[in-house]
Amino acid sequence: MDGFWDAEDIVELTCRTMKNGIYRIYMNPWNRFLNFLECYFFNLQSKEQCWEVGQKHYDTGNDLFESFLDPSMNYSCGYWKSAKNLTEAQIAKMELIAQKLSLKPGMTVLDIGCGWGGLCYHLAKNYGVSVVGITISKEQAALAQQRCEGLPVEIRLVDYRDLKEKFDRIVSVGMFEHVGHSNYREFFETSHRCLKDDGIFLLHSIGVNHKDIPCAEPWFHYYIFPNGILPYYKHITDCSEGLFIIEDWQNMGNDYSRTLLAWLENFKKNWPTIEAKYGPRFYRMWNYYLQFSAGSFRSRKFQLWQVVLSKDGIQGGYYAAR
Repeated sequence: MDGFWDAEDIVELTCRTMKNGIYRIYMNPWNRFLNFLECYFFNLQSKEQCWEVGQKHYDTGNDLFESFLDPSMNYSCGYWKSAKNLTEAQIAKMELIAQKLSLKPGMTVLDIGCGWGGLCYHLAKNYGVSVVGITISKEQAALAQQRCEGLPVEIRLVDYRDLKEKFDRIVSVGMFEHVGHSNYREFFETSHRCLKDDGIFLLHSIGVNHKDIPCAEPWFHYYIFPNGILPYYKHITDCSEGLFIIEDWQNMGNDYSRTLLAWLENFKKNWPTIEAKYGPRFYRMWNYYLQFSAGSFRSRKFQLWQVVLSKDGIQGGYYAAR
């Protein structure tokens, strides 16, 4: 960020650092203790503190996010199975979610962490459903409501824990990373409370499989995602136990590397349009964030999961779209 060092390919540098276990040097006993305090001892994602990431990250400026996201402004992993570019990958991701949710006209859908409303718009326009999207970002809420004008979409600026009504389907994309280990059980309890008995819940989240991968990292915590903490796979199984049955679990972690590289390309291409507002130090910070993340997913140490859940098992079985 301060220009003291650079690398020809930060993506590959990060990939090799992660893949070959060099990161373990950082995870010495003292740093492991600090990581434990941040992840488990303090509840940094309480109802009082959860708004911080909205203010410090997602409210940075819609012009910033418009500069590198696709036209639908999906700020989450695309699906590159057959896609040739970022726009196609994000449409494919939204279609994959819609198919997994088995949507029918007239259904009600809750989108927990709706961002700028891209998925809300897509589902309402193409599947005849009514959607409630919630976010903790004022900038996201305002633009999402504007983008979804004329459709049966309601955008609310509210914490997920305050939800009471029931929905036919629930989806949460790229929000679980902000819930925190202390709140996972309450997140699943809230989702269970708000889902109708025959409903389907789809959770789309970054995660890690191994205990030696830190769930939180100081630089990202301070500069990019305040209070962001990744889940281990066991957090999902343990904290949803007794509430949900896991119908399907798909890992598309490598697709996030391709998504991040596409964002990086757009960010660099469109940087001149926002350079005067953000400055060179911000450019180096954001460039590092995107490249480091792309390298982490390329190494396969970080995963991207889509988990489909039901309350009591879907009668007749469930065959997930791919």
